[in-house]
Amino acid sequence: MLNKDKKAGGSKVLERFPPTANENEIIADQVNPAIRLYGRRFYKDQTPIEYLTEFLLVFTSPKEYPMDEKELGSYKFFYNPEAKGGYGYWPDDRVALKLFSFFSGSKLETRHVAHKHAYLEALEQLKANMTGSSEEDKEEAVRLIQSLFYGFVGVAKNRTWVTYSFLPVTTGLLSRELNWLHSEAKKEDGLNTWNDIVEANGVPTPYRFFAHDRHNFMARGGELLYLQLVNLFSLPDDSDIQYLLDDSFYTHIPKDISLLGTQLEERLRTMLENSSQELGQLIEWAEGSLSDFKLNKTPKISNLGWVPSISRTEALLFAVEMNHICASNRGVLEKLDLLRILCSMQVLRSLCFQARRVVDSELNTIGFCGNYAWIVAESNAEVDEPIRKMAQNSFLKIDDMLYRAMRSPVLHPGEFNPEGTEESKFLKNADENVYKHFRKFAKEMGLVIPKKGKGPRFTLHQELLKFLVAALVAPGERIRLTDFYKRAFAHYGIALGGEQLATALNWCEQEESHGSYAISSNTEWVEEALQQGGFLVELSDAVSMIKNPG
Repeated sequence: MLNKDKKAGGSKVLERFPPTANENEIIADQVNPAIRLYGRRFYKDQTPIEYLTEFLLVFTSPKEYPMDEKELGSYKFFYNPEAKGGYGYWPDDRVALKLFSFFSGSKLETRHVAHKHAYLEALEQLKANMTGSSEEDKEEAVRLIQSLFYGFVGVAKNRTWVTYSFLPVTTGLLSRELNWLHSEAKKEDGLNTWNDIVEANGVPTPYRFFAHDRHNFMARGGELLYLQLVNLFSLPDDSDIQYLLDDSFYTHIPKDISLLGTQLEERLRTMLENSSQELGQLIEWAEGSLSDFKLNKTPKISNLGWVPSISRTEALLFAVEMNHICASNRGVLEKLDLLRILCSMQVLRSLCFQARRVVDSELNTIGFCGNYAWIVAESNAEVDEPIRKMAQNSFLKIDDMLYRAMRSPVLHPGEFNPEGTEESKFLKNADENVYKHFRKFAKEMGLVIPKKGKGPRFTLHQELLKFLVAALVAPGERIRLTDFYKRAFAHYGIALGGEQLATALNWCEQEESHGSYAISSNTEWVEEALQQGGFLVELSDAVSMIKNPG
């Protein structure tokens, strides 16, 4: 299959969505090859759950200000080039909810005295909003509610309470990143109350010590994933992805892109709003009781960046998979876990897709529009087994492709000296967030093993196979096992056996020597894992079906 993106040349690869008129931003982006190629931005220290949380935060937040009663753009893949206030979103900070839920379990060194006083006041305010109980019962109720909210912690690590994040099980737990500037606050005397830290000389200054624009944890990767889908759904012309819609390997993809977008918006909204109504009501009550601790009465914009306009291809695959997961009858926590994996896989896929577009010295891959391949082997395959060596060589090939992408002439027009001071500095940053990012994420997911040591190679454990079934097979659908292998390759370049493995070997090694082995390779370990997960139905010795019970 020839990816039609390749015909466009380097200039097409670097076109942006949305196009920007900010010349200063364009100049600033050009010095970092990773941002120039992938957009703003993928960052290796953003955790998988924070990719998902940030994605859902942008999706649910209003996209225009002042907001009317309908909160324009909420729960939408929304783009208005003439949006009031600029193209961005207006997220809630949920600082009062975080203070109540996380302060008592947070990092001691950054618990400012003003935080402690505010926390104690918050407990009293919650008790004051309870009726018909004794003081002891109210205290017990507050402890129970606090334990409930803390049970939904998504990321804590060694952070202060305001930088914790919730699991995104409902809209009320989605919040923007805030950073507490502890060193600055320590330098100033007389900060003993909440008002002291959010006001200066009687004037509200809510972000004096609570920084809202650092992007240290929610580092814009979720925004980038959101913009990929906005790019897909907001353009009326689908000519650039028509080749995919017409391809025989992608007949399972819906032809009506607009309808796909509408379905996905509604299913994401239903998942977040209807599945946890009681929790949402409790959050609303708690925040209403703690309104004195709301940082800012007027929402603060978070500007959206940009993505490569050519990324509609991988965005379409992303959308189809997300729609399958959201359409299932699984519980909200299970859906969120699958979506967390999906966001991580989309990051890895996006890194490879765009790198392949600027590294054009490789072969194309029949059956996969990305024109690269991941060969997987059983996790406990012996050192001398051919398939293990192939999986290892496959990883090294991808690693090399991502490394070379940052040094492509497309990203460095004119004279390029990789050893020069400026180039070296920006290449180091680019490498951290491209090929090292891929390594880190893939190992954390168990897609690449071992986490440390020699011989890194691609594999698929039970949870990743479960994810692939949920993402690639519609709920209630049954397909042949061989067709499942084709879809895994068509979406991710994952070669499990047969013709796909032969194609992958040809791409990885640019030779035909292993073709006969590939076609006859043993895939029993994949079938056993699928059977253990309840996804494989054997109709006969010759015919096996994959079903998505979701």
